[in-house]
Amino acid sequence: NAVADDWNLAFEMFNAAQAKMSQPLERAVYLLVSMTASGFQELLILAGNGAGVGAVKISRGMFESAVMAEYLRTNVSEVDDYFEYGRVLMWKRLQQYSDKFTPEKIKEVEGEYNRVRQRFTTKNGDVRNHWNKNSIRRMAAAIGREKQYELPYSIAASMHHGNYEAMLWHIKRKEKQLVVEELPSMEWVTQALISGHVYLLQALETLNDCVQLGFDRRLEDANTRFGAVWKPIP
Repeated sequence: NAVADDWNLAFEMFNAAQAKMSQPLERAVYLLVSMTASGFQELLILAGNGAGVGAVKISRGMFESAVMAEYLRTNVSEVDDYFEYGRVLMWKRLQQYSDKFTPEKIKEVEGEYNRVRQRFTTKNGDVRNHWNKNSIRRMAAAIGREKQYELPYSIAASMHHGNYEAMLWHIKRKEKQLVVEELPSMEWVTQALISGHVYLLQALETLNDCVQLGFDRRLEDANTRFGAVWKPIP
């Protein structure tokens, strides 16, 4: 019920934001928070079907979009970089799939890339590979979420990338054999649900603060529900 109530709250907030937002920052935050909420729906589908590891991997993306939303909200001067880096990404796609672009589109993409290139050029002359000079870790630290990065996020990243730590999480001993955890399984389901729920509520708070929606009391109630639901979980 808590999750259903919070999803209904998110839906109300998105509708309110659509009618009120007007600035580029507000649009960026709205889109990132929407991505976080969509990720939570995907997480619920996986967790509900006993795919906890997959759900944890989804939570990783939720963390990143929620962190970027709050980082932009508190670093307004960098919102143009977020949008303008799209020109760099489009130029990269042009290099990979030039036959998919019309001559007119190629000219447009190259012109936009040349316009913003210097904005993202490092001291050694390379165009950086991310819209922001800071990593997700530094963004998380800047907004007070470094502990989340160090534990739940880093575990999710290990699972996503398949490093040795991920192998330890995935492999189970069965008689004299080592096997991958079979699905459906309750392994990691609780952890995924807790992480995803946290990121959703944090993202909604960011949206509320950015667009000044006035859902403060509703969000306080949501956080109270969260504590009541998850506090008994060891």
